[in-house]
Amino acid sequence: MSSADVAARPAAGAWLALARVSNTPTVVSNTVAGAVLASAAAEAGTVAVVAVAMALFYTAGMILNDVLDEAVDRVQRPERPLPSGQVTRRAAITAVAALFAIGLALLALEGTEPLLAGLGLVALIVLYDAWHKGNALSPVLMGGCRALVYVVAALAVTASVEAEVWGAAAMLLLYIVGLTQAAKAEGGSVLRAWPYAAVLAPVVYFLAVSPTLETILLCGAFGAWAVWALQLLRAGRIGPAVGALIAGVALFDAVAVASAGGSAVAVAVCAAAFAATVALQTRIAGT
Repeated sequence: MSSADVAARPAAGAWLALARVSNTPTVVSNTVAGAVLASAAAEAGTVAVVAVAMALFYTAGMILNDVLDEAVDRVQRPERPLPSGQVTRRAAITAVAALFAIGLALLALEGTEPLLAGLGLVALIVLYDAWHKGNALSPVLMGGCRALVYVVAALAVTASVEAEVWGAAAMLLLYIVGLTQAAKAEGGSVLRAWPYAAVLAPVVYFLAVSPTLETILLCGAFGAWAVWALQLLRAGRIGPAVGALIAGVALFDAVAVASAGGSAVAVAVCAAAFAATVALQTRIAGT
């Protein structure tokens, strides 16, 4: 992106780029999947409130990431909203605090358990943002953030987190670990073979726990998309590959919903989140 393009970008566009809003639908699908895994009869209103809170947390985390990486971005990515001056550091920090606070207030409406889990998620997001540079465990921290969305959603609709939620959350963590390790290749790290296995492991897991026709078909779609993204990776197209793998999170969620016997509506929401992410990534970079 040229300096002229950066200067011409509207203020709203700068904030959307800062928040990497193109990936936000995948957080909504995470919430739907976590809730359905806990209770196929989860109330739509509760799920919607938690989804908004999770989207606010995700947005806050993305903005905080750029705040803490501003010095590096001034050298490596000067076109980003903060180093280019399109968004001030003070405004970004204020937005982070407000988004976290509103998200926690929404979770408080759903009970003590989801609020406490939400506080844990906020802490993990901040830890990741502050400690992902040069940290070998950063993919695990990122995966933990996504897995905790499942836990928060589950606690909003049930009193405890059952094995089905933990199992799917573990698979999501593994998928994100593989995805995040792949993303590190964009910065020059050597990509080994194990992230490929991590990305595809959920297919084996969900087919084992729920070999229904719906799960098989959705696993096929998820697996095909992941393989295509990994082929992009092998071809050296790191950015598009990582963006595709992030969009694949919503397909993962659709498989998780199907494995729990969730409704067609819940599966459709996850599929819509996938389509929205792919579409938005054509306008706003997801990485």
